[in-house]
Amino acid sequence: MAHFLPPRPTDSPSSERTPLEHRIEGLDGHHAAAPQLGFMLAGAQWRDSILTLEVSRAWVPAVLLLVDASGSLLLLARMRRAALGLGDDVRFWHREIVRAERELPPERRVFTRFKLLQRSRNHSDTGELAALALSETGLDETGLDRLIEPFSATRRLIENRVPMLIAVLWVSWALAGIGALCLRLAHVIG
Repeated sequence: MAHFLPPRPTDSPSSERTPLEHRIEGLDGHHAAAPQLGFMLAGAQWRDSILTLEVSRAWVPAVLLLVDASGSLLLLARMRRAALGLGDDVRFWHREIVRAERELPPERRVFTRFKLLQRSRNHSDTGELAALALSETGLDETGLDRLIEPFSATRRLIENRVPMLIAVLWVSWALAGIGALCLRLAHVIG
């Protein structure tokens, strides 16, 4: 354990040290810090030895990374399909509610007004659409298609952007892991 300890300076006599320095360096006869320091340095060395993996066994975590990435990408694809299906279900019921509200007087078409409010956040033609939706006859099928659009900003985020970001991260992580293994096998990195 002595090779872990830093050398003591020889130019300062031990009588000039403070009581704390005597205790930390183990000069007061208790040797309080020396075993702890040796234990901490041995722990650091052990941790470093874990991080240096032999090339002959490095394929194991690489394969596990590929299996994990592949499984995660398959699960992500299934979740995206489920999100698409749920979005279609929601759009179907929104259309049915707006159709049913045609039977109500314009002032009682609460859901239709809610959908108009949602649309007004991203589209400038809401005034024209509101005039049609809150008229005595309500929206026709073309108006319904405009009001209950299939690709809102939220749907694009949930169905496309988030899955794409997760897929890019998984593929990048797998490529980085396999690339590091290849570089290690080629002795480019140690």
